[in-house]
Amino acid sequence: MADEHKAKRLEIAHVLFIDIVGYSKLLTDEQSEALQELNQIVRSTEAAQEAEAAGQLTVLPTGDGMALVFTGSVEEPVECALEISQTLRAQPSLPVRMGIHSGPIHHVKDANGRENIAGVGINIAQRVMDCGDAGHILVSKRVADDLAQQRRWQPYLHELGDVEVKHGVVVSLVNLYAETIGNPTPPTRLGKARGSIPGSRVGTRKAISPLARAIFILAVLLLVLGIMSVIFAPAIMRTLDQRRLATLPQPTATAPPSLADTIKSAVAKQITDELQGELSRKKNAAVQPALPVQRSRKKASRCCHSIISAATLITLTFAKACRTRFSRVWQRYRT
Repeated sequence: MADEHKAKRLEIAHVLFIDIVGYSKLLTDEQSEALQELNQIVRSTEAAQEAEAAGQLTVLPTGDGMALVFTGSVEEPVECALEISQTLRAQPSLPVRMGIHSGPIHHVKDANGRENIAGVGINIAQRVMDCGDAGHILVSKRVADDLAQQRRWQPYLHELGDVEVKHGVVVSLVNLYAETIGNPTPPTRLGKARGSIPGSRVGTRKAISPLARAIFILAVLLLVLGIMSVIFAPAIMRTLDQRRLATLPQPTATAPPSLADTIKSAVAKQITDELQGELSRKKNAAVQPALPVQRSRKKASRCCHSIISAATLITLTFAKACRTRFSRVWQRYRT
């Protein structure tokens, strides 16, 4: 019972997942040769030999590649991947891609009763590897954060961002490469998967619905119309008033006389009355003796009174004409 609980206990392992790119397109004998060549390269790496000698390495075949489960340091799968990449540069006929992740694993029995390893750590390592192309060494953000604690690994780490992989799982990828190690080109699959990540920093923005777009456009148009009406309303009102006044009927011949005609008539009448009075007084003076000085003063007084009366009449006539003109304009404006 104790051994069964121990077998199911979770452990943190560092997984290096490797597969051969285009393996399914190879012929059967070519597949066998490619797998044999890959096994020899992996077994010959110093990191794999040291971990296997310490009992901290388990190799799991996966058909078109393998998974190397390290239970020691997080640097062991990275160093192994670097050695494999350097060796494969001299053998371009064997294109491989690699993915590294640290996560929980547990020991299980396979169909033949042999000990095997499963868990999230292996699954995520495979998802990370699936995002790469030939020559890529991709690591998860968790592994990159651990490696970044040492100055040695910092120049190798180049963040790619979040990517949605199988079953909607989102992983953060980091490309591990240098001048002669790895592949500096961004994975082709990264650009296709990146836009479909909901809430991701690198995902595309959610498109605006047509209804929201129409409401926004209508609101902008109303705002523009409101601003234009405030700016141009006074000028428009003045133009409309001028056009309305121009279309009103012109005054007929029976319309009341203008202010100038009224003033002229009043002055002419007053002057005519004064002249007639002066002529009648001169006619009377021809048959009478000369008037004394007192009558001359009265005459001057009457002349001043006449001038004052004429000025008063002109003022009253002007005021009446202004009042009539204002009333007529006001009635036109109201109609």
